[in-house]
Amino acid sequence: MKTDLPQTKTALTATLLLLGAAHAQEALYAPAPPAGSAFVRVVTVDGGRAVTLDGRPFLSAAAPRTVSPYQIVPQGPHTLRAGTATLTLNVQGGAYHTLVLRGGKLSALDAEQPAGLTKARLTLYNLSDAPATLSTADGRTPLIRDVAPGSVRALSVNAVSAALGVFGSSKALNTFPAEALRAGASYSAFVFGRGAARTAIWVQPTVK
Repeated sequence: MKTDLPQTKTALTATLLLLGAAHAQEALYAPAPPAGSAFVRVVTVDGGRAVTLDGRPFLSAAAPRTVSPYQIVPQGPHTLRAGTATLTLNVQGGAYHTLVLRGGKLSALDAEQPAGLTKARLTLYNLSDAPATLSTADGRTPLIRDVAPGSVRALSVNAVSAALGVFGSSKALNTFPAEALRAGASYSAFVFGRGAARTAIWVQPTVK
């Protein structure tokens, strides 16, 4: 039987490209960590030192207002260090953990659970000095309202296209371009600064 080698090769190449794209999307939008582990990341508020996990490098020194990708960490107790600062974190399997590096000190925010496979998850991290609200970019539809300073709040939403923004005292701290929110993905807005210098950034879900 005659085989069309050029066509076979083309089909194989296309298949490999599709598989590669699927794996890339899985890394970007992984809805939950593997069994017996969690996602852990660090946000530097005012510039940071390198962070180690159990004596091994975890995060290089980062600029102010930087959010690292999530890394997969086994559940159980772990010791993180940044310079002379030490934090013992009891990692909860299946959860998202966000650590804050501010003023040379490490702290842990409340652990969060994945949204599941059918919803997208929106989380507002308020690291500023006044309440903040995550809303549609026009300010007309609040989604996560009046999150207190130092607090975190999350909401599961349908997978739709939306333009969002962060507001404080009816003033837009920042608005973000419209994008398609994917089911199973976790999106974050971080609020930084004090007084009139407050601002916000938008972070798509990434796993290192």
